[in-house]
Amino acid sequence: MTSLPLKLPSKLRVHRPRWAKSRAKIGSVPGELSGNGPAAGQPRHPSHIRVIQYNRETHQDEVVDAIATRDSLDPNVITWIDLHGVQDVELLRSLGGKFGLHPLALEDVVQMDQHAKLERYGETLFFVARMPYGDDGFQTEQVSMFLVGNVVITIQEEVGDCLNPVRERISRAMGRIRQRGSDYLVYAIIDAIIDGYFPVIDRYEAHLSQMAGLLQENDHDNLPMHLHHIRADLLAIRKTVQQHRDALRLLLREGEGILADDTRLYLRDCQDHIGQLMEAADTDRETCGELRELYFALLGQKNNDVMKVLTIIATLFIPMSFVAGIYGMNFDQSASPLNMPELEWSFGYPFALAVMAAMALGLLGFMYRKGWLS
Repeated sequence: MTSLPLKLPSKLRVHRPRWAKSRAKIGSVPGELSGNGPAAGQPRHPSHIRVIQYNRETHQDEVVDAIATRDSLDPNVITWIDLHGVQDVELLRSLGGKFGLHPLALEDVVQMDQHAKLERYGETLFFVARMPYGDDGFQTEQVSMFLVGNVVITIQEEVGDCLNPVRERISRAMGRIRQRGSDYLVYAIIDAIIDGYFPVIDRYEAHLSQMAGLLQENDHDNLPMHLHHIRADLLAIRKTVQQHRDALRLLLREGEGILADDTRLYLRDCQDHIGQLMEAADTDRETCGELRELYFALLGQKNNDVMKVLTIIATLFIPMSFVAGIYGMNFDQSASPLNMPELEWSFGYPFALAVMAAMALGLLGFMYRKGWLS
């Protein structure tokens, strides 16, 4: 039998989210950046700054050591500052000072436990998305985005994401991204993150299909626990994408005057994708419930079959035991002629066996006519 595509534990264990290590301390000053750094035993990832600048005619993609000021950037091109690594608090402070980012938004960047949301600080839009990653269960990484004029800033915890298709469209001038403004780039990034949830849903659907096959083949050890983990992950997926839907709805409302009308149309299409994800997650959760009910139904049927066999065996041997018990009392015939005359009869033993066999055959015939043996 092939292995399951998802590696789920046979015992229920509580997994601590990777981003839980970055929770803000109770009583900390709002808007104050703190160098929490990685948790004990976790590697420290150096900051990686990638700057992509483009317009209809030009394109430039380079990795830099420092972030330029907003005034030094060409206003005729769209600039995408892609920052990986949030441990460097001084770098984030410098970024906030150069582009006028609100301290509360920078605090949310450092605290990696944020839900998907949208905040507007004057003419700056701050969007938080949760990007799925990995092939083992459901895990997400926080992606923080700032839209400041013609500059888009994305901040992630580690290098590696699902945004390479967006970078490729920019480098190859595919689609309309090089012809639109920075607000369209924000849409393209959000849309790529939302599309990253579809392979996750497909992976769970494939897993559920394989589990249905295991049920048909009566090979379903630990199935309830696997279904428990899948259902919990699907619930987490639904909650996460619903947060994105609420954030997009707020973006459409708060982005008035910043987002172009055609970009708003594309964001509505992104909302449709989220609706599809939520519907798929709900469907898969219902499938989990149905598989669990089917598992217990098959388990009950199997137990009933076992009990049926045991009941038939007990029913056949109870009258035999009755006959054997009577002839096992060994009453003395010399005391009375009524005390088991068969004890001294030469055919007494075959007679007792014949009586037992007749009773067993009679019960089997009765059960067969009732249809209890089918």
